[in-house]
Amino acid sequence: MRHARYARRLVDKLARSLSEEGPGATFRKVLSNLANRHAPDAFDARYGVDTARVEPLWKFKIDSPNVYGRYQTRDEEEIVEALRLVGEDPRAFTFVDLGCGKGRAMIVAANLGYKQVVGVEFADGLVKIARTNLAKTRTSNAVVIHADAADFVFPDGDMVVYLYNPFPQEVLRKVVANLQKCRSSRLYVVYMMPEWTEVLDSSGFLRRFGSPEPGQCVQVWTAVPGTARERQPANI
Repeated sequence: MRHARYARRLVDKLARSLSEEGPGATFRKVLSNLANRHAPDAFDARYGVDTARVEPLWKFKIDSPNVYGRYQTRDEEEIVEALRLVGEDPRAFTFVDLGCGKGRAMIVAANLGYKQVVGVEFADGLVKIARTNLAKTRTSNAVVIHADAADFVFPDGDMVVYLYNPFPQEVLRKVVANLQKCRSSRLYVVYMMPEWTEVLDSSGFLRRFGSPEPGQCVQVWTAVPGTARERQPANI
């Protein structure tokens, strides 16, 4: 069943690319993806970890109906630039990566100085890889939680939430509803490759923050001061 869902999504994505970009651009994109899968990765080589390789989610055991897309990550420089758009001292913030995969963004955040780093991942195999990668880099202030992001209870306190388009619209709505319940005087959402921006724009407690340069595949939201949010116990 997981194989069939993944195949359907792959066919849909290919058809959309052919329709919107044409056969030439689609063919070049496929070749680029194939090359990137086998190309050496500077981040992984430097830290002795496994974070770069793209992984289809059907390979992993996932006890959730919310399987979406595949595992892949961004370059270290892109993650750093996205997080710097927040413009705050990371030492005062908890970093939460929803759909953390193999943990690259967590390692980057820890290196930037975030006081606590939390990853949430629903694929058991990816959780194990992320924990191994964090151990290899001796990242002591990080934890990977095996959970569905739709069910994650956010901690209170100043927080930066990082998303690399990890799930569909209906899951993002649940995430935003859960986020509204935490108590935080300073709260930011850094959304890379943002596909469902209207979910955050219509939340009632988040507003767009900053002005990313044209061409940057990232948007940032921050909590509107004074919006009421109920306290609930975090699951970390």
